[in-house]
Amino acid sequence: MGRRCLPFTFPSNVFNFARPAYCRRNKSKSLSALRDPGLFLFCAPPLAAASWARKKRRIPDAEKVVSFFSCFLRNSPLASHLVPPESLANPHFSHFLPSHPALSRISQLSCLFTKALRNIDLQVKRGSCHALLGENGAGKSTLMKVLTGIIAKDSGKILLNGEEVQIQSLRHAEELGIAIVPQELSFISYFTVAENIFYGEEPTRPLPLLIDWKKLYTACDEKLKELKIDLPSKMQAGKLNVSDQQMMVIARVLAKNANIIIMDEPTARLGHGEVTKLLKYIQYLKTCGKTIIYISHRLEEIFEICDTITVLRDGETIQTAPTSQMDSDKLINLMVNRQIKVNTTRTRKSSIGETVLSVKGLSKKGVLRDVSFEVHKGEILGMFGLVGAGRTEAVRAMLGVDRYDTAEIRLDSKPVVFKNIGQALAAGVALVPEERRKQGILPNTPIYKNVSICNLKALSRLGLIDKKKELEYAKHCTEILGVACSSVFQNVGNLSGGNQQKVVISKYIDRNIRVLILDEPTRGIDVGAKDQIYEIIEGLAQQGMAVIVISSEIPELQLMCDRICVMSQGKVTTVIDRSEFADSDNILRNAIGI
Repeated sequence: MGRRCLPFTFPSNVFNFARPAYCRRNKSKSLSALRDPGLFLFCAPPLAAASWARKKRRIPDAEKVVSFFSCFLRNSPLASHLVPPESLANPHFSHFLPSHPALSRISQLSCLFTKALRNIDLQVKRGSCHALLGENGAGKSTLMKVLTGIIAKDSGKILLNGEEVQIQSLRHAEELGIAIVPQELSFISYFTVAENIFYGEEPTRPLPLLIDWKKLYTACDEKLKELKIDLPSKMQAGKLNVSDQQMMVIARVLAKNANIIIMDEPTARLGHGEVTKLLKYIQYLKTCGKTIIYISHRLEEIFEICDTITVLRDGETIQTAPTSQMDSDKLINLMVNRQIKVNTTRTRKSSIGETVLSVKGLSKKGVLRDVSFEVHKGEILGMFGLVGAGRTEAVRAMLGVDRYDTAEIRLDSKPVVFKNIGQALAAGVALVPEERRKQGILPNTPIYKNVSICNLKALSRLGLIDKKKELEYAKHCTEILGVACSSVFQNVGNLSGGNQQKVVISKYIDRNIRVLILDEPTRGIDVGAKDQIYEIIEGLAQQGMAVIVISSEIPELQLMCDRICVMSQGKVTTVIDRSEFADSDNILRNAIGI
């Protein structure tokens, strides 16, 4: 049944009140997405005003409307009368409801989980910096999501000041004094520093509909001075450099009286001088009694500022010890600690031919440094690196998705410059992205449309798509890859993760693709489906296609690849041949950069 929609649209993140990330310009959604009647009637006028401001290309004004509206919801007693109780229960409203005072002291945090996280035991002392280490997929991010209420635990206990707590949401975690500074910073680029720091808690004038801007900027200057953070309160956040943006997010966390601060790879995108500045500030926070949980793969930083280290592996706590009792070799052994027997004689005949794609001197200020690699016909080249290593960034820059400063790219020995992903695809270089649901498929459309979308020209006649030919093409491609579905008319979003990935790959089966790049091809896929994906990748290589596999799992690369290109901090540290794959410690050591 079709849905009735109002004849205007506006940014989708306006609906997602729980996240302060309004400025994603290129996404829009109909008002029909707002299904709650009470919420719809109350939100429609200000959101329509935001839509009008956006259409007039007055993005900051649109955001002011939303900020103004949120301020009214928090402070006006009329809101509880105008909005029905069932609408106030809508989770989209929770971000704007009045908050409760956060706890001021945290002495210990204990966690014990089973299932996804098995036997996790983490004890953090007040006023310390506690490092959380582990290989990719060890469970660090999952644990932090549990501690901040983003996902729910299956079992176990979380103790805060000796008392058990049930963290219901990110908002609830902040009320308890637990906050996170994520690697991908979350802020509104068109808002000023002051608006971002006091977002949701702006001071108001006697008439509760208006923000007191003078008081807001004064309060921000005082808070920044108190926190010893040097930032211009009236500057737009988007105009700050990455280091200052990170300090702004830290200031926002501290302004909410957070006592346990989780920092996830905080130095991944910072230069040397900026890293030094941040580490000094973390030392200052410790002297103020703040507790830091520090997640990083840079061991030199761990040894410099952390008091205790906990190592996770495969969702379990392996060891917790004072930093003084650890060294680099011991930590790497604890993080990996597996004896891998790699079959150096392939089950498939590896026939590696001439160089198909070569990249030399790929650089982008602050992101990539002189990245060079090449892949041959019939070869599977693995790319490994830890968070922030620059693997995906290098591929995106090479394909023209992101800009780069310098590079020499050759395809079949001929120099090429891809201005966009379309040109790369036309030249025979295809990408299977990491975020397949966001970037690889159209989840609410049938399988046949997803499969044919990259080959419509060949399936069209006189500018019109030949439906019969399109269906036959889709059936042929899905049968080759063994996509398990009721029919090609089934929506892709209803398939399992493994079958969704097969649909993404099937788009390139009958095209003249010379180089196929797969970014985390088995993420979120069960073991059985992984084996099928491995077989597909090896089959494509046997047919003469050059394949690049970006993966965070060392065993996966050891199983499939002919060579592994290891990256660290935006540069290639080494390229490892298959005969050296058995030494997992060496691969991880090069990824860490030691």
